[in-house]
Amino acid sequence: MKNFVERFGPWAVVTGASSGIGEAFARRLAEIGMNVALAARREDRLRKLAEDLQSRHSVSTRVVPVDLSQDNFLSLIEQATHDLQVGLLVNNAGIATTGKFLDNDLGSELALLHINSRAPLLLAHHFGRSMRKHRRGGMIFVSSTAAFAGVPSWSNYAASKAYDLVLAEGLAQELRQEGITVLVLCPGPTRTELWRSGARPLLPMQPSAVVAIALKKLGRRTTVVAGWVNSVSAFSTRLLPRSWNAAIFGWVVGRMVDRNEAFAPDRTDQEHAGVSNPG
Repeated sequence: MKNFVERFGPWAVVTGASSGIGEAFARRLAEIGMNVALAARREDRLRKLAEDLQSRHSVSTRVVPVDLSQDNFLSLIEQATHDLQVGLLVNNAGIATTGKFLDNDLGSELALLHINSRAPLLLAHHFGRSMRKHRRGGMIFVSSTAAFAGVPSWSNYAASKAYDLVLAEGLAQELRQEGITVLVLCPGPTRTELWRSGARPLLPMQPSAVVAIALKKLGRRTTVVAGWVNSVSAFSTRLLPRSWNAAIFGWVVGRMVDRNEAFAPDRTDQEHAGVSNPG
């Protein structure tokens, strides 16, 4: 993977790095020789992960405790990484809210928008300008198979992931001439902390398997759905009316998720692995 490090190194920034897909990205990138800046809310987990990566792979790490829902989060990341040459941005952090939209707390719904949509936009703009100066770099946006249809009981979550999908696909074309590669990753159900007791994810993938697919396709594809079952599900949305897709996705989600907070909207799960996981 020497060519990978030369193209996208020497530093990667991974959001939501304290668990799930984010942690898997950090571990795999360190394994191939990338230095990693780890951003998430849970500082204790980040420090433990950083120490492990340094010990196992002799790479440099930087811990960035930050809440992506806060207005000032970008300035904190800028300060923590100002002296680093960041060649890869992994926009992974995300949260989900489950249940009837009008019954959900508005503050939680707004926090979801900040973390899932606003934060990736700001980070892509900030680090993209630096990559443009060096005429090389890469960005990975973790979206979801839920991005391909409206999903009752995940309406805001699916919409936020659709934003990530469309933003990344547009940037992939726009930034190619600047030497910047963009990939949008759409996982389905994945084994992460986001699934609580009572949830029944359908054929969940391991985070490491999802990450392996993303890194293999970076620079070769723009949009990648992880896993053949999920690929079939995403492709099927092209063949049916959008109202049918929403009804089908809503039924599938209803079967997988216990309505009694199987997906609790508390902030301990921000370091997502991405409810790109749930699908």
